[in-house]
Amino acid sequence: MAELLAVDGVTAGYGDGVVLDDVSLRLDEGDTLALLGRNGMGKTTLLVTLMGLTRLHRGRLSWRGADLAALPTHRRSRAGLGWVPQERHMFASLTVEEHLTAVARPGHWNVARVYGIFPRLAERRTNFGNQLSGGEQQMLAIGRALMVNPGLLLLDEPMEGLAPIIVQELMSVVRDLVADSGMAVIVVEQHAKLALSLTRQVIVLERGRVVHRGASEALLADPATLQRLVAVS
Repeated sequence: MAELLAVDGVTAGYGDGVVLDDVSLRLDEGDTLALLGRNGMGKTTLLVTLMGLTRLHRGRLSWRGADLAALPTHRRSRAGLGWVPQERHMFASLTVEEHLTAVARPGHWNVARVYGIFPRLAERRTNFGNQLSGGEQQMLAIGRALMVNPGLLLLDEPMEGLAPIIVQELMSVVRDLVADSGMAVIVVEQHAKLALSLTRQVIVLERGRVVHRGASEALLADPATLQRLVAVS
């Protein structure tokens, strides 16, 4: 498969503060990556660096062979990066359908397809963003990211604070997205076993540096190493 994303020796953070230190990774078209680590180790910072929301001190970001760092955030979205932030960022003044249509780009994903995978959003299409439950807001955040028709979906703590039945539903959706559309996915998730079960490869960050990289299946089968690296369930 063709290389989609390359991160080479990236050191980045907020202002003069450094959070990521010499981070490198590769992701091919349709590949899946779990990004694990304890709280405050740089996982979210890596995602927002990909979206252009931090200061890049050193290193290179490449998207389909072109320089990604030169693009502002809105152009990264147009280039094919779909971001589902941890905070979800619902707008109280927009309905469910307006959230989706406001960011729509031509391609496979449209409003009807999003409603097909999230029927509850169709039922609530005229509700405002702040009138949705936490699980419905997460569905909408994912659906909104799909509407830009991304080649890569960035999921930041997608299961946080959700009821187990909603977690299972979202996991099923993510698996289907990978299997049916060939979309690449990076998942940041405190529930390490969930993230590993969804992905092919894994990177673990410790104080902004990569301390482990390998196959998700292998780490999932090694609970002692997983406990040592991330100390989460």
